[in-house]
Amino acid sequence: MTELFPPAPKARSLFDEPGSTLVRIIDTETAGQKLEEDAVIEIGSVDLDLKTGAIFNPMQTFCDPAGVEISAGARKVHQISNEMLVGAPTFAEAVVPFSTGTFAAQRADFDRSRLRLTGRWLCTYKLALRAFPDVKAHGLQSLVKYVPLDLSGVSALLSGLHPHRALFDAVCTAVLMRRIAETLMPRCQDLDDFLERAETVSNEPALLARLRFGRHRGIPIRQVPSDYLEWLVAEPQMSADAVFTAKRALATRQMRGERVLPGAERKTGEP
Repeated sequence: MTELFPPAPKARSLFDEPGSTLVRIIDTETAGQKLEEDAVIEIGSVDLDLKTGAIFNPMQTFCDPAGVEISAGARKVHQISNEMLVGAPTFAEAVVPFSTGTFAAQRADFDRSRLRLTGRWLCTYKLALRAFPDVKAHGLQSLVKYVPLDLSGVSALLSGLHPHRALFDAVCTAVLMRRIAETLMPRCQDLDDFLERAETVSNEPALLARLRFGRHRGIPIRQVPSDYLEWLVAEPQMSADAVFTAKRALATRQMRGERVLPGAERKTGEP
């Protein structure tokens, strides 16, 4: 576990608030367009006290998409209609109450890029990969099912909602963040140390538990042959997550003096 959640550099975060135990767990639903053309149409959040585990202060608001069309794919997922957005505040007005020092989101890169809120951001997806590397899948609802996460204590907050609505997903993510902290905190000196490590992990590419493509798709990284991992690192078009994961796996094997795992012969350029 130490190598999955290593100590953070001594330099503290620009957004560090020593002694603060509160994290705002936040989720957004959007029009489903490319980043530069997208519009936030719903924001939901709850606060998590990492010291006590309490989840409280639910907030939810719709946002006027300002003429941006909601894609059919996005509407099918979150089921937010144009009628539901009538009279909603502008995004600039709606986002103000959500501002705080520390945020966490299941795919923090997505939410952070659209909300543009300044502060420390933690990514529960990347952290879950470190805390629960052997879980079958690391999407939010997959983690609820496979960790598993007990939602009984937040049933009142979830009442009347469904997955892929902002508040529902924020509440589930809060339970996930609480479980991540319970799993990883014992490796840390204190809460501040945990937050520093968590922020470092959240700012790195994802350390994948399994590859999502190619002949070794779905196989745990520890079982993927080293020559295949070397090929991943050398491929110019490979995703940052895959390259980061391959480099870490190779470095770990070298550090441990492990035997190079042989790989099956493959054609040049074949994943």
